[in-house]
Amino acid sequence: MNTYRYFTWTRQGDVGCLRLRNTHLDETEIQQFGEDVLRLCQEEHINHLALSLGSETPRCLFSVFLTKLIQIRNAMHKRGGQLVLCEVNPVTYSTFEACRLQNEFVFVADFDAARDYFVRQNGQVSSN
Repeated sequence: MNTYRYFTWTRQGDVGCLRLRNTHLDETEIQQFGEDVLRLCQEEHINHLALSLGSETPRCLFSVFLTKLIQIRNAMHKRGGQLVLCEVNPVTYSTFEACRLQNEFVFVADFDAARDYFVRQNGQVSSN
């Protein structure tokens, strides 16, 4: 199930939970990361996606990575789903604020909170 280079993932019901393997991605790796996320969502029929940025401040959190997150968010919306960011530390969150993107994403504490969010937004989310 975890055959992706830049993230690990599990499924909690209808929610795909992704965790970055490495927070030191260069521009080419960020492009591949985004392609892999979208491929996973397509192949596994994932419409609800929770992405953990981890407790360490990602060094890849610059314009290319933020742009990729926006593209993933937009792709999820087209699928009728949503992207939720979790485990975002205060320094990382301040980057979203500085770029005026804090209102463009949903931020929750962890994967359980992401699943709860999807249940509140979309009704029942399967548990298997």
